[in-house]
Amino acid sequence: MSHIVLAIGTAAITASGCVWYLPAIADLQAAEDRPRSARTAAAACVTWWACLALAGGLLLAVPAWQPAAQIALAGLVAGVLLRVRAHLQSRTEQREEAVRWALIDPNTAPLPVRPSPRALLGWLLVGLAVASLGAASILLSGGGPLAPRLAAAAGSAVAVSTAFLLIGLGNARRHRI
Repeated sequence: MSHIVLAIGTAAITASGCVWYLPAIADLQAAEDRPRSARTAAAACVTWWACLALAGGLLLAVPAWQPAAQIALAGLVAGVLLRVRAHLQSRTEQREEAVRWALIDPNTAPLPVRPSPRALLGWLLVGLAVASLGAASILLSGGGPLAPRLAAAAGSAVAVSTAFLLIGLGNARRHRI
């Protein structure tokens, strides 16, 4: 595939990502009007999309695709690290807010957070379907011995299933369905 096609695809994806990075830029510009966790999450979003846009530009300028892939991967890692930091900051902010509310009305007790079995089951089923399709596509792709493809299929299936499990747990706890 030509680098120009990859660059155009990256540009299209980056342009369509404006629904995420434009509000994130607005959060960053709001500065102290937003909580620290929201600003860190916005920085994660802007970092990822900026690195993807830079990778698209590199696909046009550099004949090899490896520098663009390295920039995109570096942006992904930086975005994930910033997002984890934002999550930890958000939990700290929620604890501080709970303490403030407890000072106002000491009789209020926080509700226990229990994930909904139905919501969690839905996330697990979707995760298993996506993991199965990914593993099947790896196995059916051909091109080499079977053992490495089996290892890659199993590893990706475990990673995708675990990711959907964690997302489902977080979603069920957050919404308390």
